[in-house]
Amino acid sequence: MKKVKRTYKDGIFRQLFNEKEKILELYNALSGNNYPKGTPVEIITLEDAIFGDLKNDLAFIIHNRLIVLIEHQSTVNPNMPLRMLGYIAKEYERLTYSRAIYSKRLLPIPTPELYVFYNGEEPQPLEQELKISDAFLEKCGKIALEVVVKVINVNYDKGAEVLKRCQTLREYSQFVSVIRGKWKESGDLEAAIKESIEACIDQGVLREFLKKNGGDIVSFLYEELSREECEAIREEDGYEKGKTEGYQKGKTDGYETGKIDGTKEGIQKARRIFKLHMEGKSPQEIARLCDERLETVKEILDLS
Repeated sequence: MKKVKRTYKDGIFRQLFNEKEKILELYNALSGNNYPKGTPVEIITLEDAIFGDLKNDLAFIIHNRLIVLIEHQSTVNPNMPLRMLGYIAKEYERLTYSRAIYSKRLLPIPTPELYVFYNGEEPQPLEQELKISDAFLEKCGKIALEVVVKVINVNYDKGAEVLKRCQTLREYSQFVSVIRGKWKESGDLEAAIKESIEACIDQGVLREFLKKNGGDIVSFLYEELSREECEAIREEDGYEKGKTEGYQKGKTDGYETGKIDGTKEGIQKARRIFKLHMEGKSPQEIARLCDERLETVKEILDLS
């Protein structure tokens, strides 16, 4: 597999739900409401060009009272409540900028709803909640700040209720499922994407969207789905870096500098390090859990 560019383009998910009609369909499915066609929808998704690295997948205000923040991920990150707090703070800052936030009059703000759509391959519950209070260093009876994120497993074969209610999301999940199946059969991601696009068009799955966007989808999906393999890619980069430095330093302690000569044991250990890193573990925690030196973990993660 060729190495993927790290530039971030609008994902298939964002493209699919970049129309107000599609957003309305999605929110009706999430909330159980039945807002009619033509209900006002304001898209307020953060863009990294404006906010640096702070960017979410989809955010909108509907019916003048709801902010919905949706992240679409292939791994469940326990730090999502903290990330969502950053997103919602930026959204409120934008909405209230230059308004009378210091006046005696109460300034009404939209009520937030926070979601993560999970479509990774590791087993996860159909639904779960992540709370920022779970990360607090000290537990107390009265919590001054809480952020609750609802995580929904939208893998096609899991049958989440939202998939039954939202045709666009269901077909997107089916499309990703077809790609993964063909990818596992052939081992060629790019070929799997091209074959899946043709197959889904024939089957009427996202037909108009796939026909309209054509080759752009191939290039983006290669990047998007390869991000699921980010651990392996970064692991290989870190391993090669450590291996080279290991030879240069002439050390004999094997894995600590990556001088494992590509053995299965070394690859598995590197994968565990990156898996823990993607789960939000600190280098110190990873070193303890993997029984490795902290310097080694930092070196492999390129955090030193």
